[in-house]
Amino acid sequence: MDSRIKYAGLIVIAYLFIRFVIKMSSYQTRVIETMTVSTVDNSAIATSVSSNTDKLNDTLLISKYRANYEDTIIQLEKAISIAILSEVVNNAVTISSDPISSDSLKAIANINQLKMFRESLNQSMIILDKN
Repeated sequence: MDSRIKYAGLIVIAYLFIRFVIKMSSYQTRVIETMTVSTVDNSAIATSVSSNTDKLNDTLLISKYRANYEDTIIQLEKAISIAILSEVVNNAVTISSDPISSDSLKAIANINQLKMFRESLNQSMIILDKN
């Protein structure tokens, strides 16, 4: 009786292993086919991107609302700068006492995210000036 249970267990394990191998090989085949099959016409990519950009540009009406967009970016930049200063001041003690604590690292990450957003706002202004 004991040996039959062992053999039954081995058969189940072998069956599961074979199913796993078959599933993985079919998954790999799908991945390889996806990488090799291209449904995009490469000669039309630039035209499509240009068309999409024109649609977005038409939606924004930059020439009409330029002043509003500039004011919005400037006000956001001020708000983010104040938020950065606030985060630095409010978390100075925590950061200085243990710069690698989880609370300090969260505060530092928040400050860095705000800085990156402010840089994005500056880039937005540069892009707005180019249009």
